[in-house]
Amino acid sequence: MQILQTLLVVLFFVSCAALIFFILIQSGKGGSLGIMGGGGSGSPFGSSTVDVVEKATWYGIAAFLILAILSAIAFADHGIKIEPIESAVPAAEESAPAQSLPANPAPAQNTPVQPAPAQNLPANPTPAQ
Repeated sequence: MQILQTLLVVLFFVSCAALIFFILIQSGKGGSLGIMGGGGSGSPFGSSTVDVVEKATWYGIAAFLILAILSAIAFADHGIKIEPIESAVPAAEESAPAQSLPANPAPAQNTPVQPAPAQNLPANPTPAQ
């Protein structure tokens, strides 16, 4: 399986390099802005003749897509088993006693809450203007 994956990666990089090369050596199709640019050929998508470089580009695109799909299949892990989170906890942590609360807490004392001392405020404050 390792040899197949290595072969696919090498072929994938070769097809990428070839595709880049074929795209860069293609000649222009006419006016740079097409029909709106005021110049160009008779058909809206450039010349109607298909040359060798354009055919090679299409074959490169097909090879790129096929190798990408084959690589995704070859590198996929089909045997992954996901365990629930509860079973992943070690048993030693589950059996440890809780340390946060004492076994016999002291009873709470009923102490009344003292009100805060009154401040010396004027009886009828005047609103600020």
